[in-house]
Amino acid sequence: MKFYEIDTALSEAIERGDNPVRVRISLDWSGHGYYETVFERDIIEASFFGLQETAGGTTARGDILLDNTYGHYACGGNTGRGAGREVRISFSIGDGLPYFERFVLYVDDTGFQDIRGPGRKRMLRMVLRDLSAKLGKTDESRDWTAPVMFTYVVICDKTQPERSLVHLIAGRAGIESGDIDCATIPITLPYVQLTKNTWAELSELAKTYRAHLECAPEKPLVFAHSVYQREPEDIDGISYTFSGEDIFYLRETARAEQYRNTIRLKINIPVALERQEIWRYEDSPIMYDADLMPVYPFRSTAMRDIQKQGYEARYHIRDSKGAERAVLYADQIDTIEEATDRLDYEGGPFAYSAYDITTHHDRAIITLETETDGDLYGAALYGRPIVLELNRSCFLHDTGGVERYGTAALNVTGSYFSEDTVDSGVSHYQDWTIRELTERLRERREFTVKTHRGLFHARVGAKAEIITNEGTVKGTINAVSLRYKRDAAFVAAFKIIEE
Repeated sequence: MKFYEIDTALSEAIERGDNPVRVRISLDWSGHGYYETVFERDIIEASFFGLQETAGGTTARGDILLDNTYGHYACGGNTGRGAGREVRISFSIGDGLPYFERFVLYVDDTGFQDIRGPGRKRMLRMVLRDLSAKLGKTDESRDWTAPVMFTYVVICDKTQPERSLVHLIAGRAGIESGDIDCATIPITLPYVQLTKNTWAELSELAKTYRAHLECAPEKPLVFAHSVYQREPEDIDGISYTFSGEDIFYLRETARAEQYRNTIRLKINIPVALERQEIWRYEDSPIMYDADLMPVYPFRSTAMRDIQKQGYEARYHIRDSKGAERAVLYADQIDTIEEATDRLDYEGGPFAYSAYDITTHHDRAIITLETETDGDLYGAALYGRPIVLELNRSCFLHDTGGVERYGTAALNVTGSYFSEDTVDSGVSHYQDWTIRELTERLRERREFTVKTHRGLFHARVGAKAEIITNEGTVKGTINAVSLRYKRDAAFVAAFKIIEE
């Protein structure tokens, strides 16, 4: 993963470093889609931040302070006082060069903050967040009684958005397929149930599949750069090399808290099984014939529950040990004709007067009727079930690390791990554990680098290297800070995690 691509003239101007960085702020002031550009002389300061969240996604935010001495930026007349307005941030170098749009942000719930000081001093402050903040609020209007469920989906595939989990989750927040830039991750999940907001679900998915998730300027949503994707990735591509000519501040810190020598992954994983019996009638009272086979007598003197409307035939299977396991989801279920053919009885006849297998995916709503007294020997339904396998685990440790430092364990769980085999030849959840242990065993350092170079096209997740008298260090950018001040030099700061 590399920096954003910018115009060649801009890139050359950044390398020369002899012209000041310029900022352009365009604001949907009225909320009607008409963007007005703020006077550059009125920008007192503007700070923008990008960071990698622990949950898995990458977010951006900003803080802008404008000189409003003459009241150009009136707040009171704006409905809602500006909360939610879109703000587009662009950068350039010197005069005559094109601008590069770097951020698309939104005014947070504090709206346009009108600040007044001594005399005629008046300023306007805007605190900005990217689209992830909106996606994080999608659960506020969600119907908690109707959880969203998907089956037999792949993680990401832009050619089949109807089967792509990334597209299906994003679609819950109104993000269309054309608004998503993504890689192809063909790993299949048989069953997914959403329980959190859109951004939280996408973040967990990105963390599980080691993908880069971002609300980027080129697309509302980016989900790419995964180790499990089909598309080739330039793993060693360095976007920028920091040297003594660039750096005016360099700090090195240890990241000992990231060290782990034991990974304990324990998950409940949905498993798809072959088509089989998923329900059998076993309600009491039960009698037994001469061969000790169960018989269910139906007599007019006592109506059974299955003869009443609304009877629930809950799906379940029995595993190889004879234990009963509930079915989360079933499809390819018997038609009413097939189910009727499975009825085994004497007397009767027996027939289904109600047969609903579409309203619910874990049970059928049926009614069994008989015209005269009879004995039922068997009633069953067949289908293709998905069951939850509890406590699937993968525990790995480094013997040498444990002997030297004792057990430093990381306990992991999650909803999106798969048992599909990946390129390494093992299942995805095992491969993920191996990779996590390998990364955690490294004794890493974090470098904070500050420069006056106009590296406004830098992005979190990109590769960079630092050259000092002690040698060269390669790493991944974990956080970006861009600070513009009207009366001071531009400052770009980076946190780089050593590889």
